[in-house]
Amino acid sequence: MNMLNVDYRKVETLIPYARNPRTHSDAQVAKIAASIVEYGWTNPVLVDGDNGVIAGHGRLAAARKLGLDEVPVIELGHLTPAQKRAYVISDNRLALDAGWDEELLALELAELSEAGYDLALTGFDESEIDALLSDETAGGDGEHEEGGDDAADNVPEAPAVPVSRAGDVWALGPHRLICGDAADANVVAALMQGERARLCFTSPPYGNQRDYTTGGIADWDALMRGVFAQLPMADDAQLLVNLGLIHRDNEFVPYWDGWLGWMRTQRWRRFAWYVWDQGPGMPGDWAGRFAPSFEFVFHFNRASRKPNKIVPCKHAGQESHLRADGSSTAMRSKEGEVGGWTHAGQPTQDTRIPDSVIRVMRHKGKIGQDIDHPAVFPVAL
Repeated sequence: MNMLNVDYRKVETLIPYARNPRTHSDAQVAKIAASIVEYGWTNPVLVDGDNGVIAGHGRLAAARKLGLDEVPVIELGHLTPAQKRAYVISDNRLALDAGWDEELLALELAELSEAGYDLALTGFDESEIDALLSDETAGGDGEHEEGGDDAADNVPEAPAVPVSRAGDVWALGPHRLICGDAADANVVAALMQGERARLCFTSPPYGNQRDYTTGGIADWDALMRGVFAQLPMADDAQLLVNLGLIHRDNEFVPYWDGWLGWMRTQRWRRFAWYVWDQGPGMPGDWAGRFAPSFEFVFHFNRASRKPNKIVPCKHAGQESHLRADGSSTAMRSKEGEVGGWTHAGQPTQDTRIPDSVIRVMRHKGKIGQDIDHPAVFPVAL
Protein backbone atom coordinates (compact mmCIF):
# COMPACT_ATOMS: atom_id res chain seq x y z
CA MET A 1 0.00 0.00 0.00
CA ASN A 2 1.26 3.46 -0.85
CA MET A 3 1.58 6.07 1.89
CA LEU A 4 -0.52 9.19 1.35
CA ASN A 5 0.77 12.70 1.99
CA VAL A 6 -1.22 15.90 1.80
CA ASP A 7 0.45 19.07 0.58
CA TYR A 8 -0.77 22.38 -0.81
CA ARG A 9 -0.36 23.53 -4.39
CA LYS A 10 -1.24 26.65 -6.31
CA VAL A 11 -4.65 26.53 -7.97
CA GLU A 12 -3.26 27.78 -11.28
CA THR A 13 -0.78 24.89 -11.45
CA LEU A 14 -3.47 22.19 -11.41
CA ILE A 15 -4.68 20.89 -14.77
CA PRO A 16 -8.28 19.59 -15.03
CA TYR A 17 -8.74 16.40 -17.05
CA ALA A 18 -10.05 17.52 -20.45
CA ARG A 19 -12.11 14.35 -20.92
CA ASN A 20 -13.69 14.27 -17.47
CA PRO A 21 -17.23 12.94 -18.09
CA ARG A 22 -18.55 14.19 -14.75
CA THR A 23 -20.27 17.58 -14.99
CA HIS A 24 -20.61 20.26 -12.32
CA SER A 25 -23.35 22.87 -12.57
CA ASP A 26 -22.89 26.38 -11.20
CA ALA A 27 -25.41 25.55 -8.47
CA GLN A 28 -23.46 22.47 -7.39
CA VAL A 29 -20.15 24.34 -7.39
CA ALA A 30 -21.79 26.97 -5.18
CA LYS A 31 -22.86 24.23 -2.75
CA ILE A 32 -19.33 22.83 -2.64
CA ALA A 33 -17.95 26.32 -2.03
CA ALA A 34 -20.40 26.85 0.84
CA SER A 35 -19.33 23.51 2.31
CA ILE A 36 -15.65 24.50 2.15
CA VAL A 37 -16.41 27.79 3.89
CA GLU A 38 -18.42 26.02 6.60
CA TYR A 39 -16.28 22.95 7.25
CA GLY A 40 -12.90 23.78 5.75
CA TRP A 41 -11.06 21.35 3.48
CA THR A 42 -12.05 17.76 4.30
CA ASN A 43 -11.36 16.09 0.96
CA PRO A 44 -8.17 17.00 -0.94
CA VAL A 45 -7.92 17.14 -4.72
CA LEU A 46 -6.31 14.02 -6.20
CA VAL A 47 -3.61 14.62 -8.84
CA ASP A 48 -1.10 12.61 -10.84
CA GLY A 49 2.64 13.21 -10.92
CA ASP A 50 2.22 16.04 -13.44
CA ASN A 51 -0.41 18.03 -11.50
CA GLY A 52 -3.20 16.60 -13.65
CA VAL A 53 -6.46 16.40 -11.71
CA ILE A 54 -7.79 12.87 -11.27
CA ALA A 55 -10.58 13.55 -8.76
CA GLY A 56 -11.86 16.77 -7.24
CA HIS A 57 -12.78 18.84 -10.30
CA GLY A 58 -15.80 20.24 -8.46
CA ARG A 59 -13.71 21.13 -5.42
CA LEU A 60 -11.15 22.84 -7.63
CA ALA A 61 -13.90 24.86 -9.33
CA ALA A 62 -15.25 25.82 -5.89
CA ALA A 63 -11.77 26.95 -4.82
CA ARG A 64 -11.58 29.19 -7.89
CA LYS A 65 -15.04 30.55 -7.08
CA LEU A 66 -13.84 31.39 -3.57
CA GLY A 67 -10.66 33.01 -4.88
CA LEU A 68 -8.35 30.61 -3.03
CA ASP A 69 -4.67 30.58 -3.97
CA GLU A 70 -3.89 27.04 -2.82
CA VAL A 71 -5.73 23.77 -2.32
CA PRO A 72 -4.76 20.57 -0.49
CA VAL A 73 -3.77 17.75 -2.83
CA ILE A 74 -2.80 14.11 -2.65
CA GLU A 75 -0.49 12.93 -5.41
CA LEU A 76 -1.28 9.49 -6.84
CA GLY A 77 1.88 9.10 -8.86
CA HIS A 78 1.75 5.32 -8.69
CA LEU A 79 -1.27 4.99 -11.03
CA THR A 80 -0.78 3.93 -14.63
CA PRO A 81 -2.36 6.07 -17.40
CA ALA A 82 -5.16 3.50 -17.77
CA GLN A 83 -5.76 3.41 -14.01
CA LYS A 84 -5.98 7.21 -13.87
CA ARG A 85 -8.59 7.31 -16.63
CA ALA A 86 -10.60 4.53 -15.00
CA TYR A 87 -10.45 6.15 -11.56
CA VAL A 88 -11.78 9.44 -12.93
CA ILE A 89 -14.94 7.46 -13.70
CA SER A 90 -15.08 5.05 -10.75
CA ASP A 91 -14.51 7.77 -8.13
CA ASN A 92 -17.80 9.33 -9.20
CA ARG A 93 -19.73 6.19 -10.10
CA LEU A 94 -19.11 4.16 -6.94
CA ALA A 95 -20.71 6.83 -4.76
CA LEU A 96 -23.95 6.53 -6.72
CA ASP A 97 -24.50 2.99 -5.44
CA ALA A 98 -24.99 4.23 -1.88
CA GLY A 99 -28.50 4.94 -0.61
CA TRP A 100 -30.25 6.78 2.22
CA ASP A 101 -32.10 5.57 5.29
CA GLU A 102 -34.72 8.31 4.94
CA GLU A 103 -36.09 7.82 8.44
CA LEU A 104 -32.68 8.39 10.03
CA LEU A 105 -31.92 11.17 7.55
CA ALA A 106 -35.15 12.98 8.45
CA LEU A 107 -34.35 12.59 12.15
CA GLU A 108 -30.87 14.06 11.70
CA LEU A 109 -32.19 16.98 9.65
CA ALA A 110 -34.97 17.68 12.14
CA GLU A 111 -32.56 17.80 15.06
CA LEU A 112 -30.13 20.00 13.13
CA SER A 113 -33.02 22.32 12.29
CA GLU A 114 -34.10 22.51 15.93
CA ALA A 115 -30.51 23.45 16.81
CA GLY A 116 -30.75 26.36 14.35
CA TYR A 117 -28.36 24.87 11.79
CA ASP A 118 -28.66 25.99 8.17
CA LEU A 119 -29.90 22.86 6.40
CA ALA A 120 -28.92 24.25 3.01
CA LEU A 121 -25.33 23.38 3.97
CA THR A 122 -26.23 19.67 3.90
CA GLY A 123 -26.45 19.88 0.12
CA PHE A 124 -30.17 19.07 -0.09
CA ASP A 125 -32.51 21.36 -2.03
CA GLU A 126 -35.45 23.07 -0.34
CA SER A 127 -37.94 20.70 -1.95
CA GLU A 128 -36.01 17.65 -0.71
CA ILE A 129 -35.85 19.06 2.82
CA ASP A 130 -39.59 19.81 2.62
CA ALA A 131 -40.36 16.19 1.76
CA LEU A 132 -37.99 14.70 4.33
CA LEU A 133 -39.20 16.88 7.19
CA SER A 134 -42.91 16.62 6.42
CA ASP A 135 -43.28 13.91 9.07
CA GLU A 136 -41.66 16.18 11.65
CA THR A 137 -43.96 19.16 11.08
CA ALA A 138 -46.19 20.09 13.99
CA GLY A 139 -49.99 20.19 13.78
CA GLY A 140 -52.09 23.21 12.86
CA ASP A 141 -53.49 26.07 14.90
CA GLY A 142 -57.12 25.04 14.78
CA GLU A 143 -57.96 26.95 11.62
CA HIS A 144 -56.72 24.30 9.21
CA GLU A 145 -58.54 21.27 7.91
CA GLU A 146 -56.64 18.14 8.87
CA GLY A 147 -58.48 15.63 6.72
CA GLY A 148 -56.39 12.84 8.23
CA ASP A 149 -59.39 10.73 9.34
CA ASP A 150 -61.04 10.74 5.91
CA ALA A 151 -61.79 7.25 4.60
CA ALA A 152 -59.95 8.18 1.41
CA ASP A 153 -56.71 8.06 3.41
CA ASN A 154 -57.15 4.35 4.05
CA VAL A 155 -54.96 2.57 1.51
CA PRO A 156 -55.10 -1.23 1.26
CA GLU A 157 -51.91 -3.25 1.17
CA ALA A 158 -50.37 -3.55 -2.28
CA PRO A 159 -50.56 -7.02 -3.81
CA ALA A 160 -47.38 -9.05 -4.11
CA VAL A 161 -47.79 -9.11 -7.88
CA PRO A 162 -49.16 -5.80 -9.25
CA VAL A 163 -51.93 -6.08 -11.81
CA SER A 164 -52.00 -2.50 -13.11
CA ARG A 165 -50.72 -1.93 -16.61
CA ALA A 166 -50.28 1.19 -18.73
CA GLY A 167 -53.60 1.99 -20.37
CA ASP A 168 -55.75 0.38 -17.67
CA VAL A 169 -58.87 2.36 -16.72
CA TRP A 170 -60.12 1.65 -13.20
CA ALA A 171 -63.70 2.39 -12.13
CA LEU A 172 -63.79 3.62 -8.51
CA GLY A 173 -67.47 4.15 -7.85
CA PRO A 174 -68.35 7.32 -9.79
CA HIS A 175 -64.65 8.00 -10.47
CA ARG A 176 -62.24 6.74 -13.10
CA LEU A 177 -58.47 6.37 -12.83
CA ILE A 178 -56.11 5.63 -15.70
CA CYS A 179 -52.50 4.48 -15.72
CA GLY A 180 -50.78 6.55 -18.39
CA ASP A 181 -49.22 9.77 -19.65
CA ALA A 182 -51.37 12.88 -19.13
CA ALA A 183 -49.71 14.48 -22.16
CA ASP A 184 -50.92 11.65 -24.43
CA ALA A 185 -54.22 12.57 -26.12
CA ASN A 186 -55.17 8.89 -26.48
CA VAL A 187 -54.70 8.29 -22.76
CA VAL A 188 -56.88 11.27 -21.83
CA ALA A 189 -59.55 10.22 -24.35
CA ALA A 190 -59.64 6.71 -22.89
CA LEU A 191 -60.14 8.16 -19.42
CA MET A 192 -62.84 10.69 -20.32
CA GLN A 193 -64.82 8.38 -22.66
CA GLY A 194 -66.27 11.28 -24.61
CA GLU A 195 -67.18 13.38 -21.56
CA ARG A 196 -65.87 16.88 -20.90
CA ALA A 197 -64.78 17.99 -17.44
CA ARG A 198 -66.18 21.05 -15.68
CA LEU A 199 -63.35 21.18 -13.14
CA CYS A 200 -59.67 20.28 -13.27
CA PHE A 201 -57.53 20.56 -10.13
CA THR A 202 -53.94 19.51 -10.66
CA SER A 203 -50.46 19.95 -9.20
CA PRO A 204 -47.77 19.44 -11.85
CA PRO A 205 -44.12 18.92 -10.91
CA TYR A 206 -42.88 22.48 -10.99
CA GLY A 207 -39.77 24.14 -12.32
CA ASN A 208 -37.64 20.96 -12.47
CA GLN A 209 -37.98 20.87 -8.71
CA ARG A 210 -38.44 17.12 -8.61
CA ASP A 211 -37.43 14.29 -10.93
CA TYR A 212 -40.75 12.58 -11.63
CA THR A 213 -39.29 10.68 -14.57
CA THR A 214 -36.15 8.64 -15.08
CA GLY A 215 -34.31 11.40 -16.90
CA GLY A 216 -35.90 14.34 -15.11
CA ILE A 217 -37.86 17.10 -16.85
CA ALA A 218 -35.77 18.64 -19.60
CA ASP A 219 -38.37 21.21 -20.74
CA TRP A 220 -40.97 22.21 -18.15
CA ASP A 221 -42.86 24.54 -20.50
CA ALA A 222 -43.14 21.76 -23.08
CA LEU A 223 -44.47 19.39 -20.42
CA MET A 224 -47.12 21.91 -19.37
CA ARG A 225 -48.15 22.66 -22.95
CA GLY A 226 -48.37 18.95 -23.70
CA VAL A 227 -50.66 18.27 -20.74
CA PHE A 228 -52.93 21.31 -20.92
CA ALA A 229 -53.37 21.05 -24.68
CA GLN A 230 -55.08 17.67 -24.12
CA LEU A 231 -57.62 18.76 -21.50
CA PRO A 232 -61.19 17.92 -22.65
CA MET A 233 -62.89 20.74 -20.76
CA ALA A 234 -66.45 22.07 -20.93
CA ASP A 235 -67.03 25.66 -22.09
CA ASP A 236 -67.68 26.84 -18.51
CA ALA A 237 -64.93 24.69 -16.97
CA GLN A 238 -62.74 25.94 -14.13
CA LEU A 239 -59.06 25.03 -14.09
CA LEU A 240 -57.06 25.18 -10.83
CA VAL A 241 -53.31 24.59 -10.95
CA ASN A 242 -51.20 24.28 -7.79
CA LEU A 243 -47.58 25.43 -8.06
CA GLY A 244 -44.96 26.34 -5.49
CA LEU A 245 -42.04 28.74 -5.33
CA ILE A 246 -38.50 27.75 -6.20
CA HIS A 247 -35.34 29.76 -5.57
CA ARG A 248 -32.08 29.97 -7.46
CA ASP A 249 -29.10 32.15 -6.60
CA ASN A 250 -30.99 33.69 -3.66
CA GLU A 251 -33.96 34.83 -5.76
CA PHE A 252 -37.38 33.32 -6.37
CA VAL A 253 -37.86 32.30 -9.99
CA PRO A 254 -41.08 33.18 -11.88
CA TYR A 255 -40.68 30.00 -13.92
CA TRP A 256 -44.38 29.99 -14.82
CA ASP A 257 -44.29 33.18 -16.92
CA GLY A 258 -43.86 31.47 -20.29
CA TRP A 259 -46.54 28.90 -19.54
CA LEU A 260 -48.99 31.59 -18.34
CA GLY A 261 -48.51 33.43 -21.62
CA TRP A 262 -49.15 30.24 -23.56
CA MET A 263 -52.35 29.59 -21.57
CA ARG A 264 -53.70 32.95 -22.72
CA THR A 265 -53.10 31.96 -26.34
CA GLN A 266 -55.35 28.96 -25.61
CA ARG A 267 -58.10 31.34 -24.38
CA TRP A 268 -57.61 30.43 -20.74
CA ARG A 269 -58.13 33.61 -18.72
CA ARG A 270 -55.90 34.23 -15.70
CA PHE A 271 -59.03 34.52 -13.63
CA ALA A 272 -57.65 34.46 -10.07
CA TRP A 273 -54.61 33.66 -7.99
CA TYR A 274 -55.03 32.01 -4.59
CA VAL A 275 -52.73 31.10 -1.72
CA TRP A 276 -52.74 27.64 -0.15
CA ASP A 277 -51.84 28.16 3.52
CA GLN A 278 -50.31 24.82 4.49
CA GLY A 279 -49.94 25.43 8.19
CA PRO A 280 -46.76 26.01 10.22
CA GLY A 281 -43.60 26.79 8.28
CA MET A 282 -41.21 23.97 7.48
CA PRO A 283 -38.25 23.61 9.88
CA GLY A 284 -34.93 25.00 8.74
CA ASP A 285 -32.95 28.21 8.30
CA TRP A 286 -33.97 28.65 4.63
CA ALA A 287 -30.99 30.86 3.82
CA GLY A 288 -32.45 33.83 5.69
CA ARG A 289 -35.99 33.64 4.27
CA PHE A 290 -39.09 33.05 6.38
CA ALA A 291 -40.00 29.37 6.68
CA PRO A 292 -42.10 28.22 3.68
CA SER A 293 -45.73 27.57 4.59
CA PHE A 294 -47.70 28.21 1.41
CA GLU A 295 -48.06 27.45 -2.28
CA PHE A 296 -50.07 29.09 -5.06
CA VAL A 297 -53.23 27.99 -6.86
CA PHE A 298 -53.76 29.57 -10.28
CA HIS A 299 -57.42 29.78 -11.38
CA PHE A 300 -58.15 29.79 -15.12
CA ASN A 301 -61.44 29.81 -17.00
CA ARG A 302 -63.13 30.86 -20.23
CA ALA A 303 -66.47 31.63 -18.60
CA SER A 304 -67.20 32.55 -15.00
CA ARG A 305 -69.26 30.42 -12.65
CA LYS A 306 -70.50 31.32 -9.19
CA PRO A 307 -68.51 29.43 -6.55
CA ASN A 308 -70.32 27.08 -4.19
CA LYS A 309 -70.98 28.37 -0.68
CA ILE A 310 -69.37 25.61 1.35
CA VAL A 311 -67.79 27.40 4.33
CA PRO A 312 -69.95 27.59 7.49
CA CYS A 313 -70.65 31.16 8.61
CA LYS A 314 -69.51 32.01 12.11
CA HIS A 315 -72.67 33.99 12.92
CA ALA A 316 -75.19 31.89 10.98
CA GLY A 317 -78.77 32.77 11.93
CA GLN A 318 -77.82 36.04 13.66
CA GLU A 319 -79.19 39.31 12.28
CA SER A 320 -76.64 40.25 9.67
CA HIS A 321 -76.33 43.88 10.73
CA LEU A 322 -75.67 43.14 14.40
CA ARG A 323 -72.77 41.70 16.31
CA ALA A 324 -73.27 39.25 19.16
CA ASP A 325 -73.19 42.17 21.62
CA GLY A 326 -75.89 43.99 19.66
CA SER A 327 -73.61 46.60 18.07
CA SER A 328 -73.94 47.38 14.37
CA THR A 329 -71.71 45.92 11.66
CA ALA A 330 -72.79 48.49 9.09
CA MET A 331 -70.05 50.05 6.96
CA ARG A 332 -68.75 53.51 7.75
CA SER A 333 -68.58 55.87 4.77
CA LYS A 334 -65.58 58.04 4.00
CA GLU A 335 -67.46 60.96 5.56
CA GLY A 336 -67.64 59.04 8.82
CA GLU A 337 -71.35 58.20 8.79
CA VAL A 338 -72.53 54.67 9.47
CA GLY A 339 -74.99 53.54 6.80
CA GLY A 340 -77.84 51.12 7.27
CA TRP A 341 -78.15 47.67 5.76
CA THR A 342 -80.78 47.14 3.08
CA HIS A 343 -81.34 43.64 4.44
CA ALA A 344 -81.59 44.68 8.10
CA GLY A 345 -83.34 42.08 10.18
CA GLN A 346 -82.47 39.18 7.89
CA PRO A 347 -80.41 36.37 9.43
CA THR A 348 -76.83 35.73 8.37
CA GLN A 349 -76.61 32.95 5.78
CA ASP A 350 -75.47 29.52 6.91
CA THR A 351 -72.58 29.22 4.46
CA ARG A 352 -70.35 31.47 2.38
CA ILE A 353 -67.88 31.15 -0.49
CA PRO A 354 -64.31 30.11 0.42
CA ASP A 355 -61.58 32.67 1.01
CA SER A 356 -58.85 33.30 -1.53
CA VAL A 357 -56.49 31.95 1.14
CA ILE A 358 -57.12 28.20 1.31
CA ARG A 359 -56.31 27.03 4.84
CA VAL A 360 -55.69 23.29 4.63
CA MET A 361 -52.87 21.55 6.49
CA ARG A 362 -50.25 19.87 4.31
CA HIS A 363 -50.29 16.08 4.30
CA LYS A 364 -47.98 14.63 6.95
CA GLY A 365 -46.28 11.29 6.50
CA LYS A 366 -46.63 8.51 3.99
CA ILE A 367 -49.74 7.18 2.27
CA GLY A 368 -50.92 4.15 4.20
CA GLN A 369 -48.15 2.03 5.67
CA ASP A 370 -45.22 2.43 3.34
CA ILE A 371 -46.25 4.22 0.14
CA ASP A 372 -44.10 7.33 -0.23
CA HIS A 373 -44.52 10.26 -2.62
CA PRO A 374 -42.83 13.69 -2.60
CA ALA A 375 -46.08 15.66 -3.04
CA VAL A 376 -49.08 14.02 -1.37
CA PHE A 377 -52.31 16.04 -1.47
CA PRO A 378 -54.35 16.27 1.74
CA VAL A 379 -57.86 14.91 1.20
CA ALA A 380 -59.42 18.14 2.51
CA LEU A 381 -57.90 20.11 -0.37
